[in-house]
Amino acid sequence: MRTTLKNFAVAGLGLLAAQPLLAQGEPKPPTPEVAVSRACAAAGGLEAFKGLGILGIGSKSEEVTQDGKVTTTLKNLYFLAPGPVPGRLELPESKVVAGDDGSGGWALVAGRVDTRPATAYMVKRSLVSSLFPLLLPFSLTWEGVAVTEVKAATVAGRPVWRLAVELPRTFFDSPQISPSWSVFLDRASFALVQAASPFTDLGKGVTADGMLYRWNDPVKVKAVTFHKEQRVTGLDEVGREKSHSRIDHFQFRLVPASEAGKLFANPVPPEQRPKPPAMQPPVMPQGPPKG
Repeated sequence: MRTTLKNFAVAGLGLLAAQPLLAQGEPKPPTPEVAVSRACAAAGGLEAFKGLGILGIGSKSEEVTQDGKVTTTLKNLYFLAPGPVPGRLELPESKVVAGDDGSGGWALVAGRVDTRPATAYMVKRSLVSSLFPLLLPFSLTWEGVAVTEVKAATVAGRPVWRLAVELPRTFFDSPQISPSWSVFLDRASFALVQAASPFTDLGKGVTADGMLYRWNDPVKVKAVTFHKEQRVTGLDEVGREKSHSRIDHFQFRLVPASEAGKLFANPVPPEQRPKPPAMQPPVMPQGPPKG
């Protein structure tokens, strides 16, 4: 959730319940590696997730802005597990179709090629922005994602593990989305409870709400658990929930592997593809003034 949400999106190791308490009275937390492993196992298993092949996700989002305005957005997402690329993004209302087969992004707007150089890398970041929260906890295993700390905490009186997550600065499609997240897992089962990113202030009056993610209505795709409803609530600068909110409704389906070329391959002829800006030769420093 930025200023608006509309544009936005290993095997487990032993039970930890019997671990000794720390001096402060809290249970000893698992390592980040064990926490992520257990969380993936609780959701059906990382190997089962990777084995899904191509997953198609239809999304309908209903956003309520801070002033009470309601908007609806439709989106279709496709990715080859574990994601985020190869991936494809469709925005029917904007007539946008974009994809990245892993070698760079492409986009068509109303059938016309988006020739902006940034398209080559922004498509992947847009896919990440939509898929990262939706695919938790499996997205914690993506390249560049670092779980730096696990601490005992509570959520509405429920004992949880709080995972501190650090992401690359260019991970999302907007700098208004914080690269520092918290992911909360049930302390006993390691099931996903909620996730949050904080309010951001980029200076010069540029701010964006934080985001609190919660999920409802679990559904299984083969052995893997996803959720058909994702609720996103805005957070202010001190972490208080706002009236700015969004509800995402999802439908999941497996797509035959034979569709990969049609979904992900770049349809733009090579001569029309956006090219990165030419590098300018360095300016040589002038020598000291003569005489």
